[in-house]
Amino acid sequence: MTTINPLDYVYVPGESVVEDVDLDQTPVYIDGKRYTEADARRDSDEAERTYRAGLVPGGKSLSGGSTHSPKFQVVLGESTAEKARQAAANEGMSVSRWLRGVVEEKLAA
Repeated sequence: MTTINPLDYVYVPGESVVEDVDLDQTPVYIDGKRYTEADARRDSDEAERTYRAGLVPGGKSLSGGSTHSPKFQVVLGESTAEKARQAAANEGMSVSRWLRGVVEEKLAA
C-alpha cells in the first residue's frame, strides 16, 4: 500500500510533472481512503480553477465572493514593528490579521 501526503505536493498547471500512474490499477491511499482516477481529475480541475482565480487555497476574500480584497502597505519603525509582531504572537495570529483587527476596531469607534 502506498500512502501519499498531499500536503507534500503543490500542483502548478503547465509546470508540474506528475508520474503517469493508473490509479484504478495501482492502489494509492490518502488518509486511509483509496484515491482513484476520478479523484485525481476532480482535484486537478479544482487546482486549475483555484490557480486561475489567483486565490490561495484555504484563503477567502474579505470582500465576499471570489473577488480580491484591497491591499494596503504600511511602513513602520523597527520598534513599532516589533511591538506589532509581539502583540500578534501573543494573540496567536499573523501580523496582517492582527493589524486588520486594530484598523477595524479603530474605524468602528
